[in-house]
Amino acid sequence: MTNGRPLPHPTPVTAPFWEGCRRGELLVQRCRDCGRYVFFPQAACTNCFSENLEWVRGSGRGTVYTFAVMYRAQTPAFEIPYVVAVVELEEGYYMSTNIIGCDPEAVAIGMPVEVAFERASEEITLPKFRPRAAA
Repeated sequence: MTNGRPLPHPTPVTAPFWEGCRRGELLVQRCRDCGRYVFFPQAACTNCFSENLEWVRGSGRGTVYTFAVMYRAQTPAFEIPYVVAVVELEEGYYMSTNIIGCDPEAVAIGMPVEVAFERASEEITLPKFRPRAAA
């Protein structure tokens, strides 16, 4: 915990993901056998069960799949309101995250977003998402 906020605990399987976040890269596993992206990090492909996985850099771009605005904090360390969302990444996988950089009332399903990294501690940098400007 940092300032009363719970933080993830990297494992040998998830460590490359967290190391990438610390460097400002959104890494994801891809199966070398079937080509599927695997997220949350696993020891084997969730599609074909192959253990032949590699870490690749993701685009960091996606759209809001679903979300909720939190008006009651888990602990006093959370500033309210905040947005908890599931983002569908361009590569086709989904990530639970927070939407930052905009009014919570402006968040909408289908909204284009991009990754923004927030350093939470010396060891942990969290991938959050902010609105992406239209291309």
